Amino acid sequence: MSKVQTTTRDTDARRESHLFYLSSLRRPLIDRAEGIYMWTQDGRRFIDGSSGPMVANIGHSNRNVLDAMKRQMDRATFAYRLHFENEPAEELARELAGKLPEGMDRIFFVSGGSEATESCIKLARQWAVATGQASRWKVITRFPSYHGGTLGSLSITGDDALAETFEPMMRVMPTVPAPNAWRDRDNLSMDQRGIRYADMLEEKILAEGPDSVVAFIMEPIGGAATAALVAPDSYYPRIREICDRYGILLIHDEVMSGAGRTGKFLGGDHWNCKPDIVALSKGLGSGYAPPRNLPVRPA
Repeated sequence: MSKVQTTTRDTDARRESHLFYLSSLRRPLIDRAEGIYMWTQDGRRFIDGSSGPMVANIGHSNRNVLDAMKRQMDRATFAYRLHFENEPAEELARELAGKLPEGMDRIFFVSGGSEATESCIKLARQWAVATGQASRWKVITRFPSYHGGTLGSLSITGDDALAETFEPMMRVMPTVPAPNAWRDRDNLSMDQRGIRYADMLEEKILAEGPDSVVAFIMEPIGGAATAALVAPDSYYPRIREICDRYGILLIHDEVMSGAGRTGKFLGGDHWNCKPDIVALSKGLGSGYAPPRNLPVRPA
């Protein structure tokens, strides 16, 4: 009689769970993590090569971070912001303001990347209403793109497959093509292609009506939807120029590319491209805590 060998995959598949997973495929059960390594409960060791979805920028189980978290938790873990101020949030905001483009010195903390991008477009709309421009509500985005999974952030995500199910529940925003200039087969230089892709934004603004557009959102360096896409150098200043021409806010989604991921604090810093609002997440908390934020320039 032959013996039946039970594999780790079989064991993982048979584990009972009451969690709602996105698929029926079971993953290894994590036990601990340190630095770049992660260990499962059955003793296997993995290199966390992508730090999850670009999250653990400073590695796992960083002792300095854990000690600081413990010190704060021993003092207080929660204070409602309508009732109290707290020094850790003030200190973090000061630190961030010193790393952001000049003039971008107001920080609003939220709890996740999707909430950060959604808060960006809500803030843009509030700005329009507060400045007597209530006709502005459209946020132009790029296709393809990914800006989150909430209804608001999904409305500015350029992905038909993700949006299709929820379209009846939301207002899908206008799109322009992502600047995949390296794929183009023409006689133009990369700088000329960058200008061409940026000018597509102006064409879309004119088609939609400039007085109806409040913002343009983009990732300076592409994330999940465009695989680290970098536009030609000419693209970035042209986008800024077009937004200024029509009084439109420029929002940078730096959820993946920010917090030092690309060698500078913001991905847009490589082109000295100054947005009006920035969404930061993932690497900012590095998986230790959920602080995500949106820095803004005061109006």
